[in-house]
Amino acid sequence: MAGLGIGGWALLSGGGAEKPGASQAEGGKGKKELTEADIAKTDPKKLLDDTIMAQLTQPVVHTRIDSIALSRIGPYLAGQPYEGKIVEGGFDYKQRKMNFLDDTNACVDGAKRRVRYDGAIAEAGPCDPIKGVEMGGKIGNGLIPGGMNETQAQAFLAYLNKAEGFLNPGKPTMVSREGKQYVRFPVAFNVVETSSGRAGSQIFIWAFQQTKLSFDDHPYYPMGNSSGTTEMVFYLDPKTLLPAYSEQLSYEPKVDPTGAEGSARRVEYLWDGKLPVPETSQLGKPTAPSWPSERLKAGQLK
Repeated sequence: MAGLGIGGWALLSGGGAEKPGASQAEGGKGKKELTEADIAKTDPKKLLDDTIMAQLTQPVVHTRIDSIALSRIGPYLAGQPYEGKIVEGGFDYKQRKMNFLDDTNACVDGAKRRVRYDGAIAEAGPCDPIKGVEMGGKIGNGLIPGGMNETQAQAFLAYLNKAEGFLNPGKPTMVSREGKQYVRFPVAFNVVETSSGRAGSQIFIWAFQQTKLSFDDHPYYPMGNSSGTTEMVFYLDPKTLLPAYSEQLSYEPKVDPTGAEGSARRVEYLWDGKLPVPETSQLGKPTAPSWPSERLKAGQLK
């Protein structure tokens, strides 16, 4: 297992009550509150390794996503009101099963339903085959997959670390929200020069290839800019090192330094081990992330 980054979970879990990446639904046995002194002892590099490992090894990923792109990215960057694409989705890697709900469609237990223009609900046949591109737009942060065993996750992480200059963890800080403590952790996945040219999210594809998993059997396709940078903020549970929320901005700094042609994604994570099963009354009304937006700006990640 990767080195334990936070003086973190070991302190909060009583020195071994749970391993990094244990589901938030499982809870933690430790009672200790996180302190600024704990944060001061944190190695950002190890913390990044640990949260990536924790995310890679989750058997079920359940998230609420707000995707911002095209005409919506301008208002987002300017701090103005915008209307993103909201999707709640989940994927069970063992069952290879995906449920999701967006503003017009729902896929539940293999059956697709659609909200018609008049507001009526219509059956729309079987769900589409599960592909990495479709799943990447509906579940998770679109960069770090789940469902891996430890050996596969270590191979994925090792390649990310091998790409010199790609992983750039910032300084973690302690924050509180609604009576709970989190570690706010900024990370930049910077575009790097390779023998094949400039590579951004393309690095994640090469990392996935090291696991020997099939892109078809283990659906995955990174959603960031393949030749650009993704700047990201995680809010981590200090017991599990899994994110409760993240926000990211992907753009090509060489040709689009302000991110005006980029995309953003806000993600709330529900580590409950369950897939969403919306009621008919919920169709067309997905729940947005409950966390406030940070309105990230290109090149100003702190």
